[in-house]
Amino acid sequence: MTTLIGGEMLLWSDTAPAVLLPSLLSRTPGRTLVAGPHEPSSLPAGVTVLVRGVPDAQALAAARPDVTVLCGSLEKLATLPAYDTVVALDGLDRLLSAEADPRSWDETLSLLLAVLAPGGRLLLGMENLFGVHRLTALPKSPADSEWVVPDDHDPQRPAGHAALLARLTGAGLHIARDYAAYPSLTAPTVLLGAEIRTDPALAGVVEAAVASALRPPCDVLVDPVRLATGAVRNGLTAALAPAWIVIAGHDAADTPDAVLDSKPVLLPATDLPRGRTLQSLLLATAQRRDLPTMRELLTAWQTGPTAGVPADRVVVSEPSLDLVALAPAAEALTALRAFAAAAIAGGYAHLWPIPADEAELTAVLAGMTGRELEPGDVPPADRPTSHAVGDLLAERDRLTRELAQAKAKHDWYEHMLGYREAELKRVRQMNALLSATVPGKAATSLVGGLRAGKRAMRSVVRRTRGN
Repeated sequence: MTTLIGGEMLLWSDTAPAVLLPSLLSRTPGRTLVAGPHEPSSLPAGVTVLVRGVPDAQALAAARPDVTVLCGSLEKLATLPAYDTVVALDGLDRLLSAEADPRSWDETLSLLLAVLAPGGRLLLGMENLFGVHRLTALPKSPADSEWVVPDDHDPQRPAGHAALLARLTGAGLHIARDYAAYPSLTAPTVLLGAEIRTDPALAGVVEAAVASALRPPCDVLVDPVRLATGAVRNGLTAALAPAWIVIAGHDAADTPDAVLDSKPVLLPATDLPRGRTLQSLLLATAQRRDLPTMRELLTAWQTGPTAGVPADRVVVSEPSLDLVALAPAAEALTALRAFAAAAIAGGYAHLWPIPADEAELTAVLAGMTGRELEPGDVPPADRPTSHAVGDLLAERDRLTRELAQAKAKHDWYEHMLGYREAELKRVRQMNALLSATVPGKAATSLVGGLRAGKRAMRSVVRRTRGN
């Protein structure tokens, strides 16, 4: 059943509802309000859900008869009793209807906090308008659903992760957990709490989780994985995260320290591998031109059980060089070629002075481990589902240089061929000229006589042998 509270939008439907991770809602004390469009299957039973579109409310009521559905604008909740738990993991941008008065982010937050009972728990999500997902996205035409977009020029909207925490603290809330969310606010699969994202010993796990979450499904400006893993190494995991999720309340013992691949993680009970990713170490040795260490790492990788695991999904414990796989193993050469592609795209292939493509560099890397193969033996790369424009431009420049070198060689060969043909023609003309002179004719007669005598001698020898 749907209750209209005012400000509802009769013909509007919000696309891409947010997904609620079960680990964040394992315990929702008291009366619970879920504000904004959220995936129906992820909603706990018995909660109250607020949406602004009538079609969304009707579909939600039909799909989940065990929840209470309110349809309308956020400011209409002021007349209802306060809630012990308020969940707004979709953020504040889709809580007001088109008929509502324009409000800033801060004013919308005040409306949301007004329905939270004193001492209650707030779960709030916020998109980072300067996150890695926006920095790497190509320009696109706005869709019909984007008639309201996050206002990055709103001076009251928190400018960054620290400003968000300060705003909630200033409102009298106790920050129990704050997460950097990847790959998006509406569908997060990785949540990194402060404990895990600030521990240098867990940098490998964080890099691997971020790399797994940010595989781009469409064409991008630059590779978001390379940018995000670089942010992890430089302490910007939260600053460049696509979104943040904050849990405010005095009791958060039932919430995880992190969520990796949608699985909750509790520290320090969970035995996470400590160290850096194999790809990070290999690229570091390439920068230092440290071939012995490169050979040692490649051999340990390609001759062990992690041979088919991508290098960015393997954590290396130093100094023992124990390799821990964070993903299933596949074909060893496929994983090796993926690293070769990462080295070329990232500009690390200068360690090898030869101009090489992915297959050639893969063969060189295999040779460093003692495995001899030709570039033609390397399996073809999987067809990419997306392309990075920056990498395509770099590849174009590389191919342009190789084409210019090939053209220069072709021009040189053409020049040498023409020169040698001219020399051969000159020699033939000289021979013809010399053959027309008296000494030349005498020499020709002498050579002819010698040849005739040689043939006669051979005939006598054959007859003598026959007798």
